[in-house]
Amino acid sequence: LKAVGLESQVLIVSVDGGCPGVKSVTEGVIGATSQQYPLQMAALGIEAIAAFAKDGTKPKPTEGKNFFDTGVNLVTDKPAKGVKSIDTKEGLAKCWG
Repeated sequence: LKAVGLESQVLIVSVDGGCPGVKSVTEGVIGATSQQYPLQMAALGIEAIAAFAKDGTKPKPTEGKNFFDTGVNLVTDKPAKGVKSIDTKEGLAKCWG
């Protein structure tokens, strides 16, 4: 995009929210990253396996969704009205990798 002079006309975002992605938001390379939490995902997965092994209990979808939501935050220093997000300072405190 830089080579053709279009970087100011495009919003680039990433998925996963690892530390390199959050740093790219801080540096202005990308506009945002959706931050997932692998350790939380793993812990919830282990809890679900243990419950199923114990008594057959299966995880239920998160209320209002048709899946089990393990959590995500949009990390950006340019929040959009009506879109929940955290800034890069908080994102860096929560990032991984």
